[in-house]
Amino acid sequence: MNQEKKPDEIYCPSCARPIKNDAVVCPHCGVQVRELKVTAETQTLTPEQELEEGRRQLGGIKAWFWVAVVVLAIYLVVFIPIIATSPQVTGAILPAGNIALSITVLIFVFGIWIALYLIPLIGLIKRKSFSVPFTRAMLVITMLGFPIGTIIGAVLWKRINHPLAKKYLNYGT
Repeated sequence: MNQEKKPDEIYCPSCARPIKNDAVVCPHCGVQVRELKVTAETQTLTPEQELEEGRRQLGGIKAWFWVAVVVLAIYLVVFIPIIATSPQVTGAILPAGNIALSITVLIFVFGIWIALYLIPLIGLIKRKSFSVPFTRAMLVITMLGFPIGTIIGAVLWKRINHPLAKKYLNYGT
């Protein structure tokens, strides 16, 4: 039986049958035709590159926390005065003497929310180890509070657990 060699084939050195160019072992006789080349390039990072990668992993978390702080601040500065001065609130719901008290309570509540986001943010910026568990807690709160927070929180959860991010924050080393 005469077999024709196709352009993408070579001959096996043992059985002289045509085989594919990229074959490592001849399928007919089992002889190794060529050596398998594995390109497993393991790139070792320098300590500076490791810290840079850890900082880069935390960049998304810092940006998300800044967005949360800005949204809460805008809500505090813009929407609370609008709500407090609306005729429905001032006339029907709250008596006239309690408006100042309700505004003070709203400012206090939103001030605490802003502080809860600023504490881990400052910890991340200053590379403090306490920022990892605090950030995890705030990501859980974010996942529960914002409608799209679950998707973003899951991505950021992976980033805070990245080994180089933990190394950058001196957490668990």
